[in-house]
Amino acid sequence: IMLIGFLVWFFMRTNDVDAEEILERISWGDIKQVLKLPSVWLLMVIILCGYFGYKVTDIISQYAEEVMLYNQVDAANVGTLLQFLRPTTGILFGLIADRLKITWLLTLSFFLTLVGGLLFASGIMAPTTISLFFMGVVIIAAGVYATRALYFGVMQVGKIPLTLTGTAVGLISLVGYTPDVFAGPVYGTLLDAHPGEELGHQHVFWLLCAFAFVGGMAAFIYHRKYGKSA
Repeated sequence: IMLIGFLVWFFMRTNDVDAEEILERISWGDIKQVLKLPSVWLLMVIILCGYFGYKVTDIISQYAEEVMLYNQVDAANVGTLLQFLRPTTGILFGLIADRLKITWLLTLSFFLTLVGGLLFASGIMAPTTISLFFMGVVIIAAGVYATRALYFGVMQVGKIPLTLTGTAVGLISLVGYTPDVFAGPVYGTLLDAHPGEELGHQHVFWLLCAFAFVGGMAAFIYHRKYGKSA
């Protein structure tokens, strides 16, 4: 009985190894094909820049407390407003995308992020400019959350073969979501260098502007190359 069990295990193990080798060979072939597609590289940049913007919205409540001098309850309410704007913006831009070119809307969303980032980075906000602060919050939230709602939606016009979609999504996500690794330490370092001061926040939002600009350029190129079929 033990001999039979060993033979069955050995047979199954051999088949598993063969299957793994075949899967690995196919996967590497798919990866090479996917990396030849310009749309994949553009989407990597678009999602990386868009997701960095999403991570930066985490500090807006802190900005409200340290720069706008809100108490902790009012600063938390700003965070609640952002949570409300997230699904609202996604639904709104999703409906608009059904009527307009989604690639153009993606470019517009990066532009909104850039405008919102400039409002925060410029240093023109103060405890007395409450209306300007909330306008900046709404603009930056609209840009960031619209970008998140749209960037995977443009894949279908990027001339990515259907059989390679899974591999493409995996590679794009591997690069695009790296802000989960570096965004927190980066803006944490900038804020720690100027604790409680507006200057640290300005540096973070200037960095956001840089990412929004690069992402917007990538989205614009994507729109020029693939927008006609959107």
